[in-house]
Amino acid sequence: MRVIFATLSFVVFATFSVHAAPGGPPLGAFLAALTGITRAAAAQISGLPLPLPPPTIYSPPTPAPLVPPINPGPAVVPPAGLSPLLTEPGPIYPMPERESPSYPPPPTPGPIDQQKMQFYRNGLLDQQRQLERSGVSPGSERSREIQQQLNQPSSR
Repeated sequence: MRVIFATLSFVVFATFSVHAAPGGPPLGAFLAALTGITRAAAAQISGLPLPLPPPTIYSPPTPAPLVPPINPGPAVVPPAGLSPLLTEPGPIYPMPERESPSYPPPPTPGPIDQQKMQFYRNGLLDQQRQLERSGVSPGSERSREIQQQLNQPSSR
């Protein structure tokens, strides 16, 4: 290993003195190539794999721009005239009237206040069922409060 580095350093010294003269080849390119050779030699000696070149990335060529279309001018009206499908909007035939259903319409919901009261009553019933499911006795304070609210005449 010492022999390789001694040889490489001699080559660097000799080349540097030769290429440092004005008008010679560029020194940076030579040093970059020499660095690559040195790394390759050191990798072969130490048993390390050589670095691979970067992958080549393919990019498809950009198509040439197209010429904008030329305006052909106004459209020519056929000698028989335009079709009524194009000139008259709407359906061709009149739409048939729908027959009324044989069943009665669904009942309309009550006024807003009645809906709110029904919703409140349903909520109280749900609370009462949950208390019964959880094992709370019907004589508990919360169960009595719910029952009193349900029994009020204004909530029905």
